[in-house]
Amino acid sequence: MLNLSRQKNRLIIFPLIAIISCFLSITFSPVATAKLFDGPVDQLPLEQRVALKKGELVFAGKEGNYTSRFLISTTVDNAWQVLTDYENFAEFLPGVISSELLESNGDRKVFEQINQIKTLVFSIESRVKVATIESYPGQIAFKAVDGDLKTMDGTWVLESVSPYPSAPADKVLVTYKVIVEPANTPSDSIFYGIYEDRLQETLKAIKTETERRSIRVRN
Repeated sequence: MLNLSRQKNRLIIFPLIAIISCFLSITFSPVATAKLFDGPVDQLPLEQRVALKKGELVFAGKEGNYTSRFLISTTVDNAWQVLTDYENFAEFLPGVISSELLESNGDRKVFEQINQIKTLVFSIESRVKVATIESYPGQIAFKAVDGDLKTMDGTWVLESVSPYPSAPADKVLVTYKVIVEPANTPSDSIFYGIYEDRLQETLKAIKTETERRSIRVRN
């Protein structure tokens, strides 16, 4: 009787162990883990992830080579509309006093922008003509083709972000990369210092404007 009882227990326990083992191997396998943590924000370094989730701007780079990121509570389409609103940049971007769309040919656009920089010592206006290639909905490549900059070449990249796996996206990760070089300036270090401050102000203004428009659309 004792042997028979043990055999019955084995028949119950062994399949149960096999099921549990199979479940654990699926749950903690590299493939399953990748699916849980492969979002655009999750792939970034820990320090950046923490800053982004706090709503902060991540800004890195020096001497004309910069990469910035920020999260916006909006849709990719809303963010796209703000980034391509070339004729209205002067209404929400700091230091932009005019912006005019000169050409529109499919996914290629050309606009001219006049910026003004004021300090306690001086006030300077600069002009730049920018050509963009729009690859909706994920990327906008841009390049200065004329004006007061020797080089300005970069991209905007938009990626949807979900709060957890399989959930609808509720935020957009915006990544901005640029290489910039002044044409004529008495001091490159002064130029880059001013440029970095203005760039961070501009990125924050884009985030604010996009969220403002998103609230207006929802209401």
